[in-house]
Amino acid sequence: MAVQNQTTHVYESLKKRIDEGFYSPAENLREAALAEEYSVSRNTIKKALLMLENDAYVSIEQNKGARVRSYSKTEVLDFLQLREVLEGFVASLTAPVISDADLALLQNKIDQMAQRKAAGDLLGYSALNREFHTVIYDACPNRMAVEMLTKLKNQMKKYNSKSILIPGRSDHSLEEHSAVLEAMRNHDAQTARELMQQHIHNVREVYDQYYGILF
Repeated sequence: MAVQNQTTHVYESLKKRIDEGFYSPAENLREAALAEEYSVSRNTIKKALLMLENDAYVSIEQNKGARVRSYSKTEVLDFLQLREVLEGFVASLTAPVISDADLALLQNKIDQMAQRKAAGDLLGYSALNREFHTVIYDACPNRMAVEMLTKLKNQMKKYNSKSILIPGRSDHSLEEHSAVLEAMRNHDAQTARELMQQHIHNVREVYDQYYGILF
């Protein structure tokens, strides 16, 4: 395997592990152990870790090595405050131009979310929640805004779906997504913006109130 392919392979593998919670926040990623595990040189591991640092998955300190990036409560709330603005902006641009096919797809996601909620499958609900938002992103004409929002969410991926674990949150979440869909169906940009921003604002309030329980 070429060196560049090795680096990319290690990078993608470690990123997936971090996303899936295989490593804990602030866990030390030891170069020697990783090099042995992946059967590559320590230089390859260094390059992969630098790529992860660039994507905000790890932090690297001199003489201390790399650690999985962790975020404080303040940082998580700041992220959600920024996400509130970007999500609302993207929704407002998407509402006037969204197609009937995408509206049908959003309705399908809502129907499946209701089924997962009724079954008590909150992880399945969260996955469909992400797919609902992705439909809106894919339909948005401003690709730069979507790219910024997607990169921001990817950096905080392990924090994005925690709020659904709070009892009763899934009820409100489903109502909020259904309201956003109705605004999309009416091609109402202003209402879509306001409802989407309120949705993310509500998520932020849950994190603010229950952060100690969630983490």
